[in-house]
Amino acid sequence: PSPATGPHAGGRSRAARRQGETIAKGHKNYELMLNLQLGIRHAVGKQGPITLDLKSSAFDPKEKVWTRFPPEGSKYTPPHSSCDFRWKDYCPQVFRTLRRLFKVDAADYMLSLCGDQALRELSSPGKSGSFFYLTSNDQYMIKTMKKAEVKIFLKMLRAYYNHVRSFENTLVTKFFGLHCVKLAGANQKKVRFVIMGNLFCSDHFIHRRFDLKGSSLGRTTDKPQTEIDEYTILKDLDLNFIFRLQKHWYQEFQRQVDKDCDFLEQENIMDYSLLVGVHFRDKRVIMTEVIAAEDHHPTYHLTYLEEILIQTGCPR
Repeated sequence: PSPATGPHAGGRSRAARRQGETIAKGHKNYELMLNLQLGIRHAVGKQGPITLDLKSSAFDPKEKVWTRFPPEGSKYTPPHSSCDFRWKDYCPQVFRTLRRLFKVDAADYMLSLCGDQALRELSSPGKSGSFFYLTSNDQYMIKTMKKAEVKIFLKMLRAYYNHVRSFENTLVTKFFGLHCVKLAGANQKKVRFVIMGNLFCSDHFIHRRFDLKGSSLGRTTDKPQTEIDEYTILKDLDLNFIFRLQKHWYQEFQRQVDKDCDFLEQENIMDYSLLVGVHFRDKRVIMTEVIAAEDHHPTYHLTYLEEILIQTGCPR
């Protein structure tokens, strides 16, 4: 069946096939997942004053808190069945305030990341070598980061904070926390990671996903047409239709994209994308195919703004 008339055309349904591999006991990253969840629960559970006017010291890259998690527990941490590890919070006051700006409920956030349901690991790392994990409700994504990436992110954190505070409708990725797990013992392995919002978590099933850069060089999926599904990341040359938005939607979108691109340019970020998720309603109700005069590409008229979900991708 076509995307517009298939079994998911009317609404949300992820039960049939969920993206990623569940990190169950025995998985190579099971212990790491437990460490992440213990650390996040500890970090979010700590109460602290929240003010939008943060002091300069809150953005200091040296503003970090180390906490040891011995298996037997401590004065500040609960006993657990995982290995001994240390946990680091980067700029905790800043991210606590960001979560408030993004209207994230602390209890829901903790439940999504640290509930009984396991995280899911996406099948392959991105081009940067980072690994991605999804929460069971698809609401949050965890991305591993290299030390150099963390340094760059912390350097631009103040500008990022000021930008998202100034522009409520920014399309820049929402970041909720920056942490590090350091395993004890001879290994001494460090895993740094950032928690961010997952654009494609929606009440509407996402039929098509696009990663757009405004470029044509190599900008097509390497999958044959018969293998493209709702989880395939399509690119610029795969976009064979256009969107017609009401004038005020278009103007608002254009203004925000300009502001966001100005911000990224000021921070010397040049590798970023516009992520677009498309949900098709019943073809007879929502879409009218029009043959464009010049390019003969079909044009789809979308009735509701929420049916085209647009977000800028985080720098990779």
